[in-house]
Amino acid sequence: MSTQTEVRTRGFNELIALVTRLLTEAEAVAALVARLELDATREYGDPEVRSQLDRVVEVIGARQLCGGLDERERTMVIGHATTMLRQAMELIERPDRAGGWVYTDPAIIQGQGASSAIVAQLIAGAGLGGPDARILDIGTGVGALAVAFCRTFPGSTVVGIDPWEPSLALANENVAAAGLGSRITLVNTRIEDFVGRGFDLVWMPVIFLAEQVLENAVMHAVAAMRPGGQIVLGRYTGSDDPLAGALGDLRTIRSGGTLLSADDTRALLERAGLVDVREITRTWPAPLGLTVGRRT
Repeated sequence: MSTQTEVRTRGFNELIALVTRLLTEAEAVAALVARLELDATREYGDPEVRSQLDRVVEVIGARQLCGGLDERERTMVIGHATTMLRQAMELIERPDRAGGWVYTDPAIIQGQGASSAIVAQLIAGAGLGGPDARILDIGTGVGALAVAFCRTFPGSTVVGIDPWEPSLALANENVAAAGLGSRITLVNTRIEDFVGRGFDLVWMPVIFLAEQVLENAVMHAVAAMRPGGQIVLGRYTGSDDPLAGALGDLRTIRSGGTLLSADDTRALLERAGLVDVREITRTWPAPLGLTVGRRT
């Protein structure tokens, strides 16, 4: 009996130690984002709290990194961390719910949008798109990526589609605030019901598309492309770290998406009749994999 109690106690203590170690990293992220928020709002904050935030930022080796950010980069970092942390809290509060994009918290959906804006840079860096491209942004959310596309490709126009009204309401505000209402059109629809045609570039995140609709959704997206147009599919992926991989898969299922490997994604596009299908070599730290295909 004594031995069983000792084993249980040892297991409890080891679990507490593990949780404490992981929480230390989460708290460090929170401190880093809080410090970035002070820079973003140009607020000094309480001197004693600010001093400790600076200390944490220094300890984790991020002081110089933070100092080199421009406003858009800072917004992306804040958005990425904020949406991930708030989604993690929602997981704790509602561990029993089925997967699906059900979030209405503006901080979550605005943060997700700010985080996604990096996609425009990645696509441009891969030599895709162009200054006058006509772009279809599937799952536009709050319109942050649509805005980023317009800024990355100066003569481009974007149609952003999304069936989630809470996101689209914010998207209309964000597009208007960016002064891009003449270049960005927002439509409340799913890709399966969309009727537009002639797009040069299509962005489709499988992160939010369920397996039972994915094949049909890709076929509809391809139908919206002009001959020679390209589609880019995005999925969560990462390094060889098994924890990062497991969390990416959890995030995908929690968001209502489909788990696909690089090979699965290529096969999906090839079945849709696309050519020159390839995985874009990852040169970025963001946990995102991109696969591109071209319509003949």
